Amino acid sequence: MFEDLFGGKEKSISLEEGEKLIKKVVERELSNNVNRITMHLAFKKAREENETKKLGLTNNHLLNIVEKLATGISSTIEDTLYGGPEQTSANIENEIANLRKSLTDEERAS
Repeated sequence: MFEDLFGGKEKSISLEEGEKLIKKVVERELSNNVNRITMHLAFKKAREENETKKLGLTNNHLLNIVEKLATGISSTIEDTLYGGPEQTSANIENEIANLRKSLTDEERAS
C-alpha cells in the first residue's frame, strides 16, 4: 500500500521510451559534428545512459541508433569534408563496423 505512495516499486520503462532517451543523448553528442570521435562519444554516452537507467537495450541496438542518427544529422559540411554524401555515409557505416568489432564477445551478447 505505502509502496505505491512512496515509490517503493521501480517504474519500468518501455522499449520506445528507452529509445527516446537514448536518441536524445546521441543527438546531443552528434549535434555539432558527425565524425569518428563524436560517434565514439555518442556510443559511450548511450551505453552509460542505458546502464544507469536500466533500459535493457543491447549494444547492437545502441549502435543502430547511433548509425541512424549520424546518417540523419550529417550535413553538407561533412559531405564537403569527406567527398560527398556517399562517402559520408560510407564513413559512418565503416565507423559503426569498427565499433562493433571493438566489442568483446560478452559485450556483443548484451
